[in-house]
Amino acid sequence: MNGRSVTVIGSLNVDDALRVTRHPRPGETVGALSAATALGGKGANQAVAAARAGADVRFVGAIGTDNASWLLEALHSDGIDASHLLCLEDAPTGRAIVMVDDHGENSIVVVPGANHRITDETVRDACSALTPGDVILLQNEVPPKISRLAARASRKAGANIVWNAAPAPESLEELITEVDLLVVNEHELTAIASLLSLPGGEVQDRVNAVADRLGTNVVCTLGADGAAYRIDGASGRVPAPSVPVVDTTAAGDTFVGYLAAGLGRRAPLTELLRTASLAGALAVTRHGATTSIPHLREITPSRDLDERTVE
Repeated sequence: MNGRSVTVIGSLNVDDALRVTRHPRPGETVGALSAATALGGKGANQAVAAARAGADVRFVGAIGTDNASWLLEALHSDGIDASHLLCLEDAPTGRAIVMVDDHGENSIVVVPGANHRITDETVRDACSALTPGDVILLQNEVPPKISRLAARASRKAGANIVWNAAPAPESLEELITEVDLLVVNEHELTAIASLLSLPGGEVQDRVNAVADRLGTNVVCTLGADGAAYRIDGASGRVPAPSVPVVDTTAAGDTFVGYLAAGLGRRAPLTELLRTASLAGALAVTRHGATTSIPHLREITPSRDLDERTVE
């Protein structure tokens, strides 16, 4: 594999995905068209995406012994190093109930389980192996103290710290300030701007304001509208291809994982963002979480997208 390694410290869930024609209203019962169980969780999704993008990936987290065998097999099938994955006898593996409707929109309920039992010792041990230029990837489905500890340890090692602030932080205590790149969607961007008492305005204005306040680079995904960014003082937007939407479950995680893999390769910004957008777009044309994430060999830029440039 090329470039520096990507270490993901985050959540791993068993995803129970239900296909429904529409989401139930409060107090209503609807029938499911189908059900499937697979590897999921933001951390695991992003680790799989980074691995399929060509990165050398390590995953750091915690699961219960209840599902350990097949979950480990799933990680290993993508070449992911799971030697820092705790298997706990006194906590169940995290679980997510994912409902996806006919429009590809999802509703998700998560039971964190072992994801909230990652130990400080495990994080320190994993970060001790980082070298300058490696990439550390964090999300918000593990306790904030774990992510902050990982950021501090990674900073000392000279690694590049990427924080996907999802789910959106609800308090200042959940913000991670030692970050090189913040990746958010528009809802998460708004939440962070509000916590920082920053003014509203257009998406690009909020991206710039958050970048200035936190002293970090920022990328904001906008679904079919592509992604807005502020990187090293330069602002702009990268487009997204128009595709039929089947399931949006892991589109954001696919984008983030590909982005992290690109940072590890030190790819040019325009190439990095374009590839991540293409990967995320391809993911929404498929069902499931990790089952929808494409391999790098599947990413073939369309002529229309090639002819459009990052502003």
